[in-house]
Amino acid sequence: MAELDQLTVSTKRYVRENPKLVDNVFQQGPVVAYAKQNLREDYDGGRYIAENFWYNGLIGGAYAPGKEFDITEPQVEQQGQFNIKFNEVNVTLSKEEIQVINKGPNAIFRLIESRVQNAYITIGAHMEIAMYLSALDANMSASFNGLPEALNDGSTVSWNNNAYTTYGTLTRGGAIGTAYNSVPKDVNGTIEYNTLEETYGTASFGAMEPNIGITTQFGYSFVKEKFQTQQRFNDTQDPKIGFNGLKFNDAVLMKSRYAPGAYLFGSSGTADPIAVGFLKQTSGGAITAYPAPVGGYPSAGAYSETLFWLNARKPFMNWYMSDDPEYQLGITGFKPAQGNTKVACQVLCASNVTFNPRYHQQLYRISG
Repeated sequence: MAELDQLTVSTKRYVRENPKLVDNVFQQGPVVAYAKQNLREDYDGGRYIAENFWYNGLIGGAYAPGKEFDITEPQVEQQGQFNIKFNEVNVTLSKEEIQVINKGPNAIFRLIESRVQNAYITIGAHMEIAMYLSALDANMSASFNGLPEALNDGSTVSWNNNAYTTYGTLTRGGAIGTAYNSVPKDVNGTIEYNTLEETYGTASFGAMEPNIGITTQFGYSFVKEKFQTQQRFNDTQDPKIGFNGLKFNDAVLMKSRYAPGAYLFGSSGTADPIAVGFLKQTSGGAITAYPAPVGGYPSAGAYSETLFWLNARKPFMNWYMSDDPEYQLGITGFKPAQGNTKVACQVLCASNVTFNPRYHQQLYRISG
């Protein structure tokens, strides 16, 4: 053992007490926070989640007296079907550390409290990341049926360069026609005001307009720098979740670093450890980098941002969560391992998110 110097021997450490720990890894995201606060539906069991909808009207039209009516009985109802999805984050500790060493007045912070708090933040981050990914992609079936597969038309690719011919087990373009379609918008350049207005309008039906917009931190800056000076956007805050944003028509545009964009793509697709960790665990190690967008990973200093207009209201967007206390972000008890003094517990969630596609719109390849 090396000899200690005189100051180390004679002087205690000064440890900052408030805050005891600083978050240097997580990114805040508004979509899951908004969904849990405003769109929750208790899932009380069943083989799958079933959502019924109309995909056509009945037969009729103007007629002259004496006309024989067409009394054919068409089918106009259909059902989307979605599985509940499971998420977990593990906390493992050793009994020696938490029961003997990390305790009493000499514990700067309790390790068990730090790890459990970290687990809750981690699972929230994982679900925010999953919102922008698809369960229909290879090795991702355990994940949410997220925005890329929901906001698609079966032929136009989403931001991740994949097209999705099915959603909710239904085939797009078949018997249901375009009822489950939302055509992605490839901006492939700078964002312009008419593009924002037109895509917002595409997802608007009468008084039913998108009420939130989600983009990346760079996408948010592009919009603010270009249009706020023209008084087309105003600073605001969503009172339901406390996120700052820009008011546009009936929507609040907010930013999320977990939305697909240059930050997550990075130079090699491995920029964020939380995102990459989620992908590795969800895919059983098959996916080790964030998916490449249309056009490939941007080069250094280049941008490839996304933006999503969402009608985040029931029944156009729904957040299903189990009514079992342990699976609605509950925590299991610590369980001892065999043959050693390690103990482990898990934070658990059984949930999924669903969309009625036409009430939402995705934009991608925004470069400025």
